Amino acid sequence: MARRTVAIALLVAPAVGLAALDLVIVAGAASRPGPPGLGAPAHFALRQAIALALAGALGVVVARVGIERVLRRAPLLFAIALCATAAVFIPGVGVRAAGASRWLHLGPLSGSPAPFLIGATGLLVAAWSAAPDPALGRLASRPLALALALLAVLVLVAQPDFSAAAVVLCVAFAALVASGVAGRRLAPAVAVLLVALALGASRVGYVGGRIQGFVSPERDRRGHGFEVLTLARAKASGAAGAVGLGHGVARRHLSSPASDYVFAIVAEELGWPGAWAVIGAWAAITAGAVLAARATADGRRRAVAAACTAALLAPAALHIAVCRGWTPIVGVTMPFLSYDPALTVASGGEIGALVAVALAAPPAAAPDGLTA
Repeated sequence: MARRTVAIALLVAPAVGLAALDLVIVAGAASRPGPPGLGAPAHFALRQAIALALAGALGVVVARVGIERVLRRAPLLFAIALCATAAVFIPGVGVRAAGASRWLHLGPLSGSPAPFLIGATGLLVAAWSAAPDPALGRLASRPLALALALLAVLVLVAQPDFSAAAVVLCVAFAALVASGVAGRRLAPAVAVLLVALALGASRVGYVGGRIQGFVSPERDRRGHGFEVLTLARAKASGAAGAVGLGHGVARRHLSSPASDYVFAIVAEELGWPGAWAVIGAWAAITAGAVLAARATADGRRRAVAAACTAALLAPAALHIAVCRGWTPIVGVTMPFLSYDPALTVASGGEIGALVAVALAAPPAAAPDGLTA
């Protein structure tokens, strides 16, 4: 019981802390014209606050429903998320911007459905990889789960959203390894797919511009290189000492400081203590997920824990890599800390699933001594 309590605390407390810091960053910004920056801070803060409330509610519902019921609903959740992601190609529903169709706009609601597809793919692979569902017969199988995961990747590539497609691959890989598949058998295939994604991305016009801006930012000061140079200045400024929350220069020049580059804002304005606090929060969430996974011997539950952890950590790691200047700009947001209502809600559900794994009772023993 003590281990479960510690696991839940390590999962929930850091997520709440990251979310609170995000609200402070968004709400405390000076108003400036032009989306998608920090203009109209009250509007964005309200949207993010609503998303956080929904994330908390979803997390509580998932934890209370229980991980077994969630796994039984995995095919339905995947089908809904896949249809929502494919709906971005419908004229009048999908929104095309910056060379991609990744967003939905339905009345007052807007956002990317990709985070929900990532989480649903992890649930599906976890539900069908470790043990088949008797209710579905032969349909619920590991090969079909992998085929559907690849379908999700193809839909994301068609948008194109290569970073989300890469995260789906990482989530499926984590779920398979945790379910008992040898990692050495999967690693080559995953590596080949990731290389194929990188090569495919390099052939897309706006991605090529980002790579060029990353390689030679000084020669592309009016294009993508401008943001690369701004991130480098923010990094140097933060290393010299915190400039104070709301007083950084980077937030006034980056195109989307509260979403795609929020870690750079934290590192510049709060210095190394702030940056390490964010990294420490993710280390705590990882530790909580490990404790939750160790609380059960059931392969499917371990796979869920691994998939949800990968769905949270992979975009966070990519986001940090971009903000530190280690990779080209890929436009990925950090769960909880970035302004991204859709990702926030999906991440709340993933924390709830991890809590549900920690709270799950051991599988009931069958009369013959085997687990049911």
